[in-house]
Amino acid sequence: MKRCLQLQRQVHRLCWQQRARFYAQCADAAAAITANNYGGTGNELLESASLAGNCRPTMRKFNVRLETPLAPEEQLGLTGDAKALGEWQLSRCVPLERLDDLTWQTNVRLQSCRQLEYRYFVYIENAAGYKQIRRWETHFKPRVLHPCPEQQCHGPLDVFGLTSLDESSAQVHRGWLNHEAIVQLKFNGEKMFQVHDIETFDPQHVQLKIVPVEESAGLVVEYSKQLYGKSQLQLQPVHGVSYTKGDIVIFHITLPLDRMMLQNFRLECYSLDQELLGSASLSATQLVGSEGLLQLHIKSAERPEETLARLRLPYVVVQPYQYSPLDFKTTYAHYWPRSWPNLDVGHRGNGKSYIAEAPLERENTIASFLSAYAHHADMVELDVHLTADGIPVIYHDFGLRTAPPGKLIEKPEQLEYVLIKDINYELLKRLRIFSVVNGKVMEYPAHNAEPRPEHRIFPRLVDVLQQLPKSLGIDVEIKWPQRRQGGGTEAEQTIDKNFFADRVLYEVIQFGCGRPLIFSSFDADMCTMLRFKQNIFPVMFLTQGETKKWQPFSDLRTRNFLAAVNNAQAFELAGTAPHAEDFLGENAAQLLEQARVQGQIIVIWGDDCNSKERVKYFTEIGATATCYDRSDLYMPETKQRSFFNSSALLAEFEAQCRM
Repeated sequence: MKRCLQLQRQVHRLCWQQRARFYAQCADAAAAITANNYGGTGNELLESASLAGNCRPTMRKFNVRLETPLAPEEQLGLTGDAKALGEWQLSRCVPLERLDDLTWQTNVRLQSCRQLEYRYFVYIENAAGYKQIRRWETHFKPRVLHPCPEQQCHGPLDVFGLTSLDESSAQVHRGWLNHEAIVQLKFNGEKMFQVHDIETFDPQHVQLKIVPVEESAGLVVEYSKQLYGKSQLQLQPVHGVSYTKGDIVIFHITLPLDRMMLQNFRLECYSLDQELLGSASLSATQLVGSEGLLQLHIKSAERPEETLARLRLPYVVVQPYQYSPLDFKTTYAHYWPRSWPNLDVGHRGNGKSYIAEAPLERENTIASFLSAYAHHADMVELDVHLTADGIPVIYHDFGLRTAPPGKLIEKPEQLEYVLIKDINYELLKRLRIFSVVNGKVMEYPAHNAEPRPEHRIFPRLVDVLQQLPKSLGIDVEIKWPQRRQGGGTEAEQTIDKNFFADRVLYEVIQFGCGRPLIFSSFDADMCTMLRFKQNIFPVMFLTQGETKKWQPFSDLRTRNFLAAVNNAQAFELAGTAPHAEDFLGENAAQLLEQARVQGQIIVIWGDDCNSKERVKYFTEIGATATCYDRSDLYMPETKQRSFFNSSALLAEFEAQCRM
């Protein structure tokens, strides 16, 4: 009954006084439609027509104009919240007809008295008949089609990407994966080429191009050359993309899933004079697992038996999210209103605990998260790993120090180090936990030995999502080990990256909706995966930047703040989470402005945030949010509550929940 009344009020707000009688009939029909959702014929047009005398199915015309023409293989689609509009499902969308290069149109029989929501999107169709979303309208609120009298039911005149005359630019983003995959070939490191003769082939002055050997519907090759303000994905030039040492060039290949084991490519290398120097062959069958390193031989164009250079080329494969399909209803992937204040984010809850002068609650426990919230933190940051049996758990490090039951431990060298990814969850809960603080061995209660549930180490992600209040935002950091510039990695990782991402996404989509939530990772490819697997939550690229505290990573995208900003622009991330050390100089405010100009958020983190003065400083220079330890010590004294502790704000996130 409450839903019926809500619909009635919505309809009546649209009524004009002189049409009161007509809209009264519409209100009755809307209520009838709602009631019949719980047990009707399934045909909304017939049901509502029979229940409201003058409220009948009416042909509605949709006209939309583009600012630039679509590619020959691209089509325009329409979807919305009615059965006839496909109910936001890609497979049931309504195709539009191309009238000319810029104008598209379709007619749909809809109930004239019902207010409807809808969106447009651009897609291509592969040989198997599956649709691939290229671009879609991503306004927080969809377009609205208002009720109308039958004799005056004129269709909308829309502009793709613009929902009001007040908008200065279209709000359109790339879609998410459904029946296709992404392969990225990454020129993002140092010493990638081993050249036999620098006179014949100079990798400092070369143009690169990826050419599909077999053409197929739905196969698209694009690239990003990451330069400030110019990093967006685009089609390749005829003679390739110029490349020299230190450049970051990512080839972004979208191909149907049924082509994954069949497709072959050729890497062509041109001189700056556009002369073909040589090429290397690669097949999709060489792409083993989610990521790896290709060893390619570039053969001379003139003498095919001659090898000009060897290339070590990293790749990543992004598969579609493997659980429930997503839809067009809404997206929060870029939802961060400028009206929001600078937010306070509790690092690992109320801060690091395996240190001297630690807080009372252990880091990354429910108790620590709640402590930060009690001191008015707006969000908390937490770290997610996957156990050997695929359980997402919360812990910071890749592994832990432990020892057999009953063994007396007096020296650090007596401890064993085990990786979380090698332990199933039930065993993890039983393990003894140690840390070394200023050379002294400290033991902490194991999960099973802690009588207070909220203080237990290694909480499952699902438990955290279910037990924290919705008004506490969450930054879900996905832990993935990085390769260091000087060699070696932070830790071994044998879990498949797509499987890892899907397991975390499943729990967040199922149990984490209805609240402010954002993903982050130090791994640029994990960020790409999270971006293209789903369309609900925003993703940030987390970086350590130009620091003296740690060894740099090998991926050039991680080396400085602007490189991170460029990568975020390339793959339409919400923004970056840079290290505070990058913003202690005189140009800090200007650096942040360069990100804001690109429409990105900036969440600053690090030990340099840990004081009241620094929290205030980062707010003043324009950080979107500041992530720091000890909300109980450094939270601004004037703050009275967490920002999201508002029923009106939380109502904005209800549409995240799809189930």
